Amino acid sequence: MYFPITNALSSGLPDIESNSPDDTIQKEEANDKSITLQKTTLVLFISSVLLCLSERLGGKSATLPICSVVTVLFTSLVPNSWMGPLRETSEMLGTLFLYLFFATAGAPGVRLAETVKASVVPLGLFLTCLYTIHGLILAGLHQLWGRSDGPLCRQRLLVASSAAIGGPATSVALAKANSWKSLVIPSVLVGNIGYAIASFIGLAYYSFLR
Repeated sequence: MYFPITNALSSGLPDIESNSPDDTIQKEEANDKSITLQKTTLVLFISSVLLCLSERLGGKSATLPICSVVTVLFTSLVPNSWMGPLRETSEMLGTLFLYLFFATAGAPGVRLAETVKASVVPLGLFLTCLYTIHGLILAGLHQLWGRSDGPLCRQRLLVASSAAIGGPATSVALAKANSWKSLVIPSVLVGNIGYAIASFIGLAYYSFLR
């Protein structure tokens, strides 16, 4: 229910900036947008190295949060002149594997079917409270400080909300679907930083309650 509502609220809203960083980067890389076997191999190699390093640092139980942090640091520190030519290939492979992830994400639920059925009511109540509070906070922020060109305008709040609920994949999809080019890169950064920080908090909270 969340994503259709988000899409409906974002429908018809313009981009907040006409000259976006995404436009500038695309113009700079216009002469090098081909996807080659060498670039594909290099991107897969970099991803494998980051994953292997994360497994060594955090073990199997903490691979996800460690990998999130390592990836954010890597993409932030490496110069764009070196990573720029790999951008198109990275987006293509990232989209491909995201679709694979979305297609298989519900598979474990088949094994836990009975447990899932028994948890429908409490999980439904919990998620209702979660999304209601989330929406009320965003609506309140928008009412108080939500100027059309301000930091808490509807476009930014919707992208931030999608990053908080679905991560960088859904926030980027929302920005691109509405042609909010100036919010594409921020949605990736906010979503990944959220993964890096919230994963540790979630694991710590689970360990505390356990």
